[in-house]
Amino acid sequence: MHLSTTRARPRGFTYLGVLFLISVLGITASAASVVWNIAAQRDAERELVFMGRQFAAAIESYRARSTDPVLTYPRQLEDLLRDDRSITPRHHLRRLYVDPMTGDSKWGLIRLPDGGIVGVHSLSDRKPYPRAFVVAGFPAPSSTSYQEWRFVAPSAADTVAAITVPKSGASR
Repeated sequence: MHLSTTRARPRGFTYLGVLFLISVLGITASAASVVWNIAAQRDAERELVFMGRQFAAAIESYRARSTDPVLTYPRQLEDLLRDDRSITPRHHLRRLYVDPMTGDSKWGLIRLPDGGIVGVHSLSDRKPYPRAFVVAGFPAPSSTSYQEWRFVAPSAADTVAAITVPKSGASR
């Protein structure tokens, strides 16, 4: 006589294990996404500071090369790419940067009453990541948006201290 013994196999445990694994992977991916977004914003802020400083230095270079008291500062950002005010053209900037906060080539312009550009700012209304320093030598301004991060030529810093940054408009 042959006795067959059948065991009751536990069914469904593999399925529950796979569901648990998928949910753990989903939670991990969600947490990684938050960390990645913060890291990407901080990188964009560092790029903004670099580009803003490049614009400020180029405007200062343009002013230092100026012999005409009327055209001390550029009238448009393109003037920084090729300065034809003397026999030998000068390139104060290699290219016009794209605002890393908006992804657009338009920048807010800080102008003197005579129309000369003395600085730039981002047109992004996003709120900056809170911290003490963005990069060495650039303390994070306490601001509600990146529009308040101003990059001004050193020679014009005192002159524009009272000028407010416009909340809209402005272009290249």
